Amino acid sequence: MRLAQQWVLVLLFVLIFVAFLLRGIAVPDPDFGWHIRAGSDILYNGIPYTDPFSYSMPSYPFVDHEWLTNVIWANTFNKLGLLPLLLLSTFFAVGSLLLQASIVEKKWVSILLFLAGGTLFEFVGVRTQLITWFFLSFLLCVLWQKKLWQRWKYFLPFLFFLWANLHGGFGIGIGVLGIVLVGRIWEEKKLVKERMVILGLCILATLINPFGIRLWGEFLMQLTDTQIRGTIAEWYPAIYFTNIAFWIYFSLSVFFIVRYRRHYTLTELFLYFFLLIEGLLSMRNIPLWIIASFALTMRGFSLLEKDAVKHKYGKKRLVTAYKGFFIIALIFFLPQVAFFFYGTYVLKINQHLYPRDAVIYIGQHVPEEQIFSSYDWGGYLDWQLPQKKVFIDGRMPSWRWQANKKGESNYAFDDYRKVLKGKITFGAFTDKYHISTLLVPVGDLTQPSMKLFGITFSKNSFLSKIFLSEFSFYGVIQQVRNMGWREVYCDKTAAIFEKPQTVHENNGS
Repeated sequence: MRLAQQWVLVLLFVLIFVAFLLRGIAVPDPDFGWHIRAGSDILYNGIPYTDPFSYSMPSYPFVDHEWLTNVIWANTFNKLGLLPLLLLSTFFAVGSLLLQASIVEKKWVSILLFLAGGTLFEFVGVRTQLITWFFLSFLLCVLWQKKLWQRWKYFLPFLFFLWANLHGGFGIGIGVLGIVLVGRIWEEKKLVKERMVILGLCILATLINPFGIRLWGEFLMQLTDTQIRGTIAEWYPAIYFTNIAFWIYFSLSVFFIVRYRRHYTLTELFLYFFLLIEGLLSMRNIPLWIIASFALTMRGFSLLEKDAVKHKYGKKRLVTAYKGFFIIALIFFLPQVAFFFYGTYVLKINQHLYPRDAVIYIGQHVPEEQIFSSYDWGGYLDWQLPQKKVFIDGRMPSWRWQANKKGESNYAFDDYRKVLKGKITFGAFTDKYHISTLLVPVGDLTQPSMKLFGITFSKNSFLSKIFLSEFSFYGVIQQVRNMGWREVYCDKTAAIFEKPQTVHENNGS
């Protein structure tokens, strides 16, 4: 690789690292709070086996599939603050790309690296799933490279032991490992016992965790829960994903795979399209496909070069087209990133993501009964208001069971949706759960409405999913006002309503 190409790659990785880090600072993850609270509780009280944070499902057999990450995060954050976690998370995200770039031909890698980094940009932050990105990337490097397989194959059970205790995405890793190893046996028409032993040991290694086989139950429950793909933004189908870099990468990658399909094994094609379908069905899985498809797509670039050199001036034209395509990608994608940073750091549109001052107010006027609030704020309340339990937080969308105690929910997320959509009256809801305080986003005090070119977003299902909140409290607020509840606090982020008998003097508005 020429020196100029090396410097281009170094510069790209530096830019990707800085961009990922700045986004992590700008957009706090809604689940960050409960991770810190869970880790702190484990450090002091040990691992819980029923839900310690909610009043809606306190008897639910909680499986903390990120328990070790939570402990590490809590210990690090409590002693050193947020910066080490930001750096570590950014390392995992950038490292997943760096590992893939290390095993491919570097000549044409810049444009794919730019597009892959631009896609992952939408998902980065202090988030536990970045651990799965990194481990998956390492696993694929071992599987794609014979020398690395020989060197690292007996390390894989230990990798899966760590993975199973750090993040619930370990099941994806087992799936990828199984597809590749079984696929190669089928292709070679030869049973290699060593491969099956390694696969078996990796599966057994995932059972070495505080929850045993129940950990797999948690993974399968989330994997098969189709309802959250239509209700939680991160789980929406890819049709709602507006990241331009992804769609450019998608077009290039699919073109190469289809054009040169005879140059790929059936195992590679099956893995590629399996993860692509998962990514198209749910945006959350797009990073996994990006990582798994990177080396395969780069092979397509190399094959295109071999075709080009067969024609007079073909290679020269390919270089010209490559540079032109890179410029087009920059023109289309960089403004999107620029607008994000402008809105974040200049307009400060993310400044009020957490109801910090409202929670301080509640901490000074702690209600005797329960608080009902936004799903997105559940993790923050777990963390900053530990004296009160929440109705729901980011751990709970897939939790379903038959509650054995009065006053508990069979399916809290479904109850949450129904009460916000008016299918359950808020009066009956408060009676069941003894709720006396309502903490809501201030934007929901007025009816959500946006228009563009005469189109009302709230009346268009596609536009409403992209631009409007799926869970507006507007209808609930109208009900509590009719029930005589009073607004006792309001700032730029949140408003608080309380039952008349629990009203305090509003010294926080």
